[in-house]
Parts: sequence; C-alpha cells; structure tokens
Amino acid sequence: MKRTGEKALSIISVVLNIISVGILILMLVGSKMVVNDPQVNIEIENSLAQSGLTEQEIADSVNFMGEFIDFISTIGWVFVVLGLISIVLAIVGAIKVNANPKLAGILFIIGCVLSGIISLSGILLLIAAIMCFVRKPKNSTPIEVRDENGYIIE
Repeated sequence: MKRTGEKALSIISVVLNIISVGILILMLVGSKMVVNDPQVNIEIENSLAQSGLTEQEIADSVNFMGEFIDFISTIGWVFVVLGLISIVLAIVGAIKVNANPKLAGILFIIGCVLSGIISLSGILLLIAAIMCFVRKPKNSTPIEVRDENGYIIE
C-alpha cells in the first residue's frame, strides 16, 4: 500500500519546522547581539534617566532586562533543540512509513508533541499519524461465498 499522503504531510511539516527553527535561531542570535551592544545599553540608560529614575533604579532596570533576555534566550534554545528533534523524528517516520506504519505513526506523534501540537507542522504530523494508524491495506484475497452445501457461489 502506498502511503504518499503521510509522506507528503511529514515532508511539509519538516520544511515548516526547518523554517521556524531557522527564524528562531536568527532571532536568538540577533537579540544576543543587541543586548551585548554597548550603544544600545547607553540608549536604554538615557531613556530611563529622562523618566526621572535614580541611578540605582536605572542600574537595577538595565540589570533586570539583561537577565530577562538571557532567560528568554535559554528558553529559546530549548525550543530550537526540541524543533531539531522533531525534524529528525519526522524524517525517520517518513522513511519508515511504508515498511512500518505503526512505528512511523508513533514517531509522528512524538514529533507533533515536540514541535507544538497547535502549530501547523504539529497538526500536519498529527494528521499523518492518524492516517498511519487508520488506513489499512486492502485484502487481496477474494472472499469465497459458499452455499449451505459448501459449494462456492460465483
């Protein structure tokens, strides 16, 4: 039985995951560059100074913003790793879908959870997993219908 639909959905999901992970990496690297730029820190301090805050409050605010951005960056890198694992699972599932559809369905569900169930790529992987479990190959042996005496009816 051909499983073209499952393969197509998983490949589309992989492409969407690659795009989203790439954008996330660019955002994380860009935010780190902005935070480490001394000119940006001077601008932030100047804008806080114009609001009437004391020097201690300004230093605390700048320190808090730096810690907050570091925290968000750490969470972002966790999402990058989860996205990469999801990509690998979807690729392996797409390769194994014809040989073992149940294994591929399990891999698609795990990839769906890791990429985010409510994301478009997660929904596509979930649909592919459901298709792996629900679609059964057609029975190629003909069904013999017999009468009450045991003779085959044609």
